Amino acid sequence: MLCFDKLKLLTSTKNLKEFDKKEFDLIIRNDGRQYYKYKKPIPYGLSLITIDFEKDELIIEFTSKISTLSFFNLINEDTIDECLYSIAPLVEFNAFVEDILDEFEVVKCDVTTDVSYENIKKLELYVKSNLSNCNKWICEKWENGFVLKNNVITSKSKKRVVIYDKGKELERMKNKYLPFLKTVYDDGLTYNDFEGIVRIEHNIIGKKAIQKLLNISDAKLTSVLSSDANPILTVLDEALKEIPNNTCRIRSIKEYHCELTLKDCDNDLGKVEAKMRSFYSKNTQIAKIMQPYRELHQRLQNTKEKAFDLRKLLE
Repeated sequence: MLCFDKLKLLTSTKNLKEFDKKEFDLIIRNDGRQYYKYKKPIPYGLSLITIDFEKDELIIEFTSKISTLSFFNLINEDTIDECLYSIAPLVEFNAFVEDILDEFEVVKCDVTTDVSYENIKKLELYVKSNLSNCNKWICEKWENGFVLKNNVITSKSKKRVVIYDKGKELERMKNKYLPFLKTVYDDGLTYNDFEGIVRIEHNIIGKKAIQKLLNISDAKLTSVLSSDANPILTVLDEALKEIPNNTCRIRSIKEYHCELTLKDCDNDLGKVEAKMRSFYSKNTQIAKIMQPYRELHQRLQNTKEKAFDLRKLLE
């Protein structure tokens, strides 16, 4: 099931029954046009509500913190109703939420998955070491993690994946989210639910990009939620080198040098030995020199210890 940490939805104002004007500011543009904008940061998880009757647009943007259910399970087919009902004190729709889901379009989303993994630095090192093209892809530091993005100028072509330690992110933001966290944890504050959890988010902006990456014919909310695509894996496949099946984990710089020598000699130990004899004197114990090459060659042949591949966590 496809999950999201953030959604930005667009629908017609015809789906709006009423809203609490006291909670909104009336914004007047330079051209004289007017719209209403929600003006408070609470409830948590609600990023934006704008109501523009002239353009016939109701825009709602929210994160998984909009409800307890989506906070733990992210936004998906099972939690979307509760997410939208959580906004009900501010805006009231003219029908039951479940009956008008098809009336919403998704204009921005963060496709999100949580995986169990303890070492965020290892993931960062892996990505930096396996970029398919260092001119096209960039790996940068991020709070409690890192960002993988393509090196482009136009926003339509941007691809951006954020990978971070979710437990540490909550710990860092606990003061900001304190009132919210008190409502979702029954027995006091605890972050055990997200300890050892790495969150991976793919930010997608624009209906066309959403349709392409989610492999759907339109950007309707129902289509987005029911998509069986894996857009995070799609970007990682493009950004990272292919890991050969016969690649095992290299444990040290010495093994790395041995691996390069084996590749240069077509993985032929006879050729490696001939090369080593050209560098050492006749009195050298060549069997001792060849030992690390033979051991690594054996591991490569057995292929029991496969190289780490971030993409395997997403399959």
